[in-house]
Amino acid sequence: MRFSLPLVLFVSATLWFSCGTPEGEQIETSSEEGKIQKVEVVNPAERSFTSEILITGTAMPNQRVMLHAMEGGFVKTILKDIGDKVHKGSVIAELDNPELHRKAERLSALAEAKKAIYNRLKSSIAQTPDLTPPQVLEEAEAAYLAVNAELKGVQERQAFLIITAPFTGIITQRFIDLGTLVQSGISNANASAIVEIQDLDPIRLTIPLPEADVGSVKKGVEVTVTFPELPGESYVAKVSRTAGVLDFASRTMQIEVDLSNPDRNIKPGMYAKAVMQLNSRENVLSLPVTAQYIYEDELFVLSVVNGQVVRVPLRKGLANKDFFEVLNTEIDSSSKVIIQGKGLVNEGQIVTAVLKNDNQ
Repeated sequence: MRFSLPLVLFVSATLWFSCGTPEGEQIETSSEEGKIQKVEVVNPAERSFTSEILITGTAMPNQRVMLHAMEGGFVKTILKDIGDKVHKGSVIAELDNPELHRKAERLSALAEAKKAIYNRLKSSIAQTPDLTPPQVLEEAEAAYLAVNAELKGVQERQAFLIITAPFTGIITQRFIDLGTLVQSGISNANASAIVEIQDLDPIRLTIPLPEADVGSVKKGVEVTVTFPELPGESYVAKVSRTAGVLDFASRTMQIEVDLSNPDRNIKPGMYAKAVMQLNSRENVLSLPVTAQYIYEDELFVLSVVNGQVVRVPLRKGLANKDFFEVLNTEIDSSSKVIIQGKGLVNEGQIVTAVLKNDNQ
């Protein structure tokens, strides 16, 4: 029997392909669709830790005033300048008001005259009571007392020409020069200030406390304060006062901490990091902060249940920079909570959970 060459080649190729793969062995293929995402998980564990919060605050002077003159006049003398330390009652500047001085001299002379008339009538009535009616004496006395009261008022105004410090502090700004005409800050709302004085010891650290922590921070809570501009320096103090109300716009409550500042190293306007210890709890179920997951502006944790991702709304208790207390009843020490790979998976997705062993 004779066979053609093409037929022989076709039969040989068919036999080779049918017998070339051993029985039971499959050809390896790769498919991205069949790949299961791996995630790193931890088991919640009981820990004893102190809850704390870190908030940025601002250093402010303990007291700050724009000092105005209480009487008008021109600047006669300037005794203090920017950077000078002043004590309560220290003279900062002196004003002069010639018109006020002349008025004081006139009233002084008039008061002497009224006093002389009153004394003469008083003596006359004592000697001859029938000649001088009591009403005349009363009118003379009233006239003298009125002029004397007006004189004392002018003399008080003259005392206001000497500008003194209301408290111990530092001159931080000066707004006048010699010869400057100064208006009274009492009678003129647009009067120019003389100087600005700030009390820098203690420094008043103002801290905006978030609404969620308002119930935990009260007067006397310990605060550790550091300033980025003062490396190596830390200050331990206590909350000195709280506003007691929330700001409607920011939903925060202002609290203040007094910091001793004898060397004036802390400058007003500096930003500070304030760490406050809120509460201490023993043996509470907790997770690392990396387990938190934000979805649509709400806090969740992602747990792996039967190989599937489950999104659980987080009920959070105490917290510090490393851990937080878990209040969810559906989470226990056997739960598998994702800490790595949260952004790579979706709820309901099949995943491979790899337990982290050093989370305790």
